[in-house]
Formats: sequence, structure tokens, C-alpha cells
Amino acid sequence: MKRTKRRLKIKWKNIALLIILLICAYIVGHDLLMLTIYSWVKGVSCSWTWFGFLTFLLAGAIGGGIIEYFIDEFKE
Repeated sequence: MKRTKRRLKIKWKNIALLIILLICAYIVGHDLLMLTIYSWVKGVSCSWTWFGFLTFLLAGAIGGGIIEYFIDEFKE
């Protein structure tokens, strides 16, 4: 019997999407940390700026879209 080596095919698009998903998760996590725990620890009041709120929404929307793409990709 001859063994054949199967090469693992890397989908670079999925790797790039995973990196973008990690960046989005970092942005959402950082914003939530600054609004909740940082305020309790430092005793200062933190609030949203328009730019911060828009980046939070944008990161959530992009991250949600990427997660839906991965779910559809794994179902196939």
C-alpha cells in the first residue's frame, strides 16, 4: 500500500477574516472594559464619544457578519 500525503489547503481569505474578527473583538472588549471596570477601579467617570460609539457599532456589525460567514462556511 502506498501512502499519499494530503496537503492541507490554507484559505488565506479565512485567515484574514479571522484576524479582522480578533481586532473587532478587541475593540468591543476594550470599549466595554473602559465603560465598566475601569470606572470602578480608577473612580473616574467614562462615557461614550461619538467616534467611540460609532467604532463600537461598526466593530460589532463587522464581527457579527464574519461570524455568520464562518457559520455558513462550516455548515457546507
